Amino acid sequence: MPEVRFITHKGVQILYENFENARLDEIVPWIEKTKAIIRSQPRKSVLGLVNVKGASFDLSVTSALKEFVKGNEPYMICAAVYGVEGLKEVIFSSVLTFSRRKNLVLCKTLEEGKDYLVRQAEKQRPAP
Repeated sequence: MPEVRFITHKGVQILYENFENARLDEIVPWIEKTKAIIRSQPRKSVLGLVNVKGASFDLSVTSALKEFVKGNEPYMICAAVYGVEGLKEVIFSSVLTFSRRKNLVLCKTLEEGKDYLVRQAEKQRPAP
């Protein structure tokens, strides 16, 4: 079952969206739950880490993801996605094209994604 929660990595808060092995009927309701969490945060404050390994996708999920990603842009510093393989790479490309997001990247592992997001957070901090 999908889960969405804040985690801390190296002192940085990250919104972890875990859709690993999620079934089609689980994904859209969790997208809605995640949307509410993200959009309740201050603008340009959220670092997102999304695990889609083994998750099921179809046209309705892809459509929901496109709207979700595009609508979240004002709230996101950036997001890292991992678990994208095979056909999901095509879906990811279409989501990027539709949303025109430049702050959304693919990572190979959970740790790579967390470390990438920490580096992005460090870039946002004002210089001393």
